[in-house]
Amino acid sequence: MKTIATYIPAAALGTLLLIGGTNKASAVTIYSQTFTGGTGALVSTTSTTGGGTWAGDNIINRNGLLAGGWGAASLAFTPTSGLVYELTANISDQYWGSWIGVGFLPDNSLYGWSPNNPVALRTATGWGISPQGGSANLTSNNVTIRLDTTLANWTTSIYQGGTQIGSTHTYTTNPTITRVGFVSDGSGGQVNAFQLTAVPEPSTYAMVLGGLLNLSLIRRRRVQA
Repeated sequence: MKTIATYIPAAALGTLLLIGGTNKASAVTIYSQTFTGGTGALVSTTSTTGGGTWAGDNIINRNGLLAGGWGAASLAFTPTSGLVYELTANISDQYWGSWIGVGFLPDNSLYGWSPNNPVALRTATGWGISPQGGSANLTSNNVTIRLDTTLANWTTSIYQGGTQIGSTHTYTTNPTITRVGFVSDGSGGQVNAFQLTAVPEPSTYAMVLGGLLNLSLIRRRRVQA
């Protein structure tokens, strides 16, 4: 007895398996940065992935060490509705009273962020988050900011080491985002990793699956004829 799989090409089966897997398997990397350079400024260099140019203030060196000075260093980015974005970074900060932030920024000005934008601030003892407010004691240097633009009112949630900090925030007015990157108050610390990915909304998977199934049924009818 022939099954529906008989009429689906191998490439389509591979697509089905990919879609049926985890979101991570289907994620597209927009930007990434490895901090393996020297002590020169990160600003004016090209991102490791994505071809973006770092712009702003000289707050981070190419090796990830903070260079001092207040401000922002970021890449151009404007989100598109219908996607889930994940911004991940690994940040260490051993200096009391200082912080290093990563997030979706409204601009590349002195601090480059507002309380309405998704940002995680790394301090010596933990993470502070925006726009939810609140903080969490440090359990991991890894942080993920998830921005979901699949609905009319966007949502954002923030995680350290895979554990959510605070609650998921639903916007009544979606934030203005034109940049993605780092902010700092000028003290010491180090950035070890940075990546921005996008995952299609679930309905996109459904459309693709529907199209593949329709193709398989057409093929089946032709074979039976």
